[in-house]
Amino acid sequence: MGLTNDLKHRLTVLNKKPMENDSGETYYDYAEDGTIWGALTVMSGRTETLPGEAERAAVTHKITIRPRSCKLTTATRFLYQGQRYDVQYWQPHYKRRDRIEVMVRLVVEDGA
Repeated sequence: MGLTNDLKHRLTVLNKKPMENDSGETYYDYAEDGTIWGALTVMSGRTETLPGEAERAAVTHKITIRPRSCKLTTATRFLYQGQRYDVQYWQPHYKRRDRIEVMVRLVVEDGA
């Protein structure tokens, strides 16, 4: 089966870009850098209990994309269905050269 059949998730790519505030100063913030197709799969997850009976969850996912589909840095973020995924690292797929595996961490922000 080809790569096109595997890429079923529409991902929004966010990269840091220079912006200018009202005072004319340059700062860097995340801006949309396009949308791409990818395959998003869960790799691992764990929870830990913090003081005050709070819990923290860390969930790692793998996103498979085409090699030249987007500009990829460690500051890149992906959005999928309102959830943010921060890039940890990426590597070529060793069996198939037409794809890259990007390891990402799901970021859950509590609105409280």
